[in-house]
Amino acid sequence: MKNIIKRFQISLVLLALFLSSFVSACSSDDETVTPEITIPEKILMNGMTFSKVGGTSTLNIKSNVALEVTSSAPDWCKVTAENSTSSTILKYAVTTEANTEPSDREANVMVKSGGSEVGHFIVKQTAADGLVVESTTFPEKVPAEGGNYIVTLITNGDVQVAVDSDWIKEVSTRAAMSEAVKSFIVSVNYGTARSGLITLTLGTLTETVVVSQMAGQLPDEGMESDAMTLAAKMYAGWNLGNTLEAIGGETAWGNPKVTAELIKSVKELGFNAVRIPCSWDQYIEDGGTYKVKDEWLNRVYEVVGYCVSNDMYAIVNIHWDGGWLENNCTADKQEANNKKQKALWTQIANKLNVYDEHLLFAGCNEPNVENTAQMAVLKSYEQTFIDAVRATGGNNAVRNLIVQGPSTDIGKTDNLFGDMPTDVVKDRLMVEVHYYTPWTFCGLEKDEDWGRMAYFWGDYKVEGSNRNATFGDMTEMSELFAKMKSQFVDKGIPVILGEYGAMVRTGLGENQEAHNKSREQFNEVVTREAKNHGMVPFFWDGGTFAMIKRADGTIGDKYTYDGIMRGAKEGKYPF
Repeated sequence: MKNIIKRFQISLVLLALFLSSFVSACSSDDETVTPEITIPEKILMNGMTFSKVGGTSTLNIKSNVALEVTSSAPDWCKVTAENSTSSTILKYAVTTEANTEPSDREANVMVKSGGSEVGHFIVKQTAADGLVVESTTFPEKVPAEGGNYIVTLITNGDVQVAVDSDWIKEVSTRAAMSEAVKSFIVSVNYGTARSGLITLTLGTLTETVVVSQMAGQLPDEGMESDAMTLAAKMYAGWNLGNTLEAIGGETAWGNPKVTAELIKSVKELGFNAVRIPCSWDQYIEDGGTYKVKDEWLNRVYEVVGYCVSNDMYAIVNIHWDGGWLENNCTADKQEANNKKQKALWTQIANKLNVYDEHLLFAGCNEPNVENTAQMAVLKSYEQTFIDAVRATGGNNAVRNLIVQGPSTDIGKTDNLFGDMPTDVVKDRLMVEVHYYTPWTFCGLEKDEDWGRMAYFWGDYKVEGSNRNATFGDMTEMSELFAKMKSQFVDKGIPVILGEYGAMVRTGLGENQEAHNKSREQFNEVVTREAKNHGMVPFFWDGGTFAMIKRADGTIGDKYTYDGIMRGAKEGKYPF
């Protein structure tokens, strides 16, 4: 309908011009000219649009009479008649200058004949980039504890943010028509005073915000120990295996529910550190947010309390957990797994924040990594873990954290691990590896093409037996442990030997004692040499190795127990 009305209006104007010319012709002897003027309908309806940099567009009008084409804003929008190769087409150049104002603008271009308007259209030009930092909530000196801060911008575009320091992180943007609010987290600072820069860019415009943060003092009670100091406090470690990580529930894999009495018994037996493997995925009640059931968070909190109340150190991790992270250190899963990793560790850390330095967190368990590409993905998972825990503040701002080597294998860790992830707190990270070498002796349950089950090790090999361990002797163990000492311990990074042990085999007749003494010696040597190389030993006790009876907390395998206690006493940390 609007098109019909506009064409009707133009026709009336042309009719008026025609009648005026006709009357003049009747009253004179001059040659009569009937005006025929056609302005492109697309131009009449939509006008012309120019970008902020300006430019020139051509206007063609079919007319048999002279025209006057003018702009209502000649200071930035000019209309100039140009030569035309056609006698019936009048050609004009519509030129706009660059728009330096942060708002859109319009000009009206009028077409007249004989002083009367026969048509008009609108010229539109988009605004120049506009960017002004209106205000920030950053104080002149950000306190050492860090916090959440915002920067309010007046802008008309999509502003790009660059931060030159990893302790300042953008967390969200809330945009309005002319106002954008960008939120940032400043991490805790227990180092030295520092400054960072937030750069805000829109096109060629740049605004900067300087963030200066004061240094704080480490807590003098409860969280004062750095990684090396804390590692030295752990005498001997024990795994509460096949329990809180059991798929199907705490008792699904044959172990009874953990009690305060069990943990007390473990302490009385000489262990002062407990690794608590945990499952989380099966307790997620909201797949969109990864919300973990409160009952499960409360249960883990309770078990950690059993340890801390006995002056024992506890490590909580995300264990195999169905393999969602462990089996997927791959680029195609990286984004989704990092999102899940952040959500889970935020909840775990918040729930357990009240515990002091007796509690440590470990980002995962045995992440399957075979090459540098997979190692890069694992590093992103570990960085997400560290950042999520630190962001919860409180005790977690300085809690000692543990990251895992590729497959927690010493050889792969030596070859692939590289640099440590970044942390906003100095000297609060540890590395974890496991040790089951030789596997034929430690865990192989049936003969394979690549090797036979080994029953005897060290000084207790049986002459002539084909069940003696053929590799992984004491010399090889010391060489492997020395790699970890050189790569980490000597640089101030202690190593958690999160799992080790040798499975119990029975029915060996006259050779049963040789097997039992083999296991005793193996666990003694691993425990001693681990400590001597700066590695904190945690024996894996999950049912297969059955050192401590879960039902009553008594010794179930005296050979293993005696070996560990002897090794723990003889071993001396090099720090």
